[in-house]
Amino acid sequence: MNIIPKVGINNIKLGMTRADVQNLLGAPAHKENLAEEEIWEFENGLEFSFQQEDSYRLSSITVIADSALLDSKPIVGITEEELEDIFPSFQLDEDFKQDGKSYYADDLQLMAWVFEGEVFNIIIFPEYDETSELPVWPK
Repeated sequence: MNIIPKVGINNIKLGMTRADVQNLLGAPAHKENLAEEEIWEFENGLEFSFQQEDSYRLSSITVIADSALLDSKPIVGITEEELEDIFPSFQLDEDFKQDGKSYYADDLQLMAWVFEGEVFNIIIFPEYDETSELPVWPK
């Protein structure tokens, strides 16, 4: 699986409709319907968020699969030190002590969650227009 910052993972692109995603991957293993968000979980280690404010288009992708690559390098499952060394654009965002740490790469629109010293997941976000604060969906 290849993480493409601001775009998606493999052939799944941010901004896709739920129908588009289902056509490519089939039905999710689990769906969670919240007040303003629908979350789809797949057994391949991907989780998709479709948010109401984005007209239920694919708003973010959470990757927990350790087969995921960023710049052809593994990222999920590496240590916090490796994250800082291999991917210097990630900066500590917030330390939640025993509940983990969030790292953010602003230039890549990627968040890494570190739990017990290892990268637990990566969240892929779209780029946002600075003026309108609306997502810029990849083509």
